[in-house]
Amino acid sequence: MTSADNFFWTFEQAVSYYQFAIVNYIGFQDRGMLLAGGCGDTNGKAQIDKTDYLQKAYDFGEHIYSE
Repeated sequence: MTSADNFFWTFEQAVSYYQFAIVNYIGFQDRGMLLAGGCGDTNGKAQIDKTDYLQKAYDFGEHIYSE
């Protein structure tokens, strides 16, 4: 999940919902999360390409079922 800012509370609700609904209620196995904060301004072009999150997401996806 991406976000323009990188405050400590930015992903709090999304993570809570993921844990409750996806993992606990539906019963999916938690394979991890990638929370990409600080990826740009809400009024401008996304800046994720200036971070290392794209490579992290690729690596996460490549290894998600290898464990």
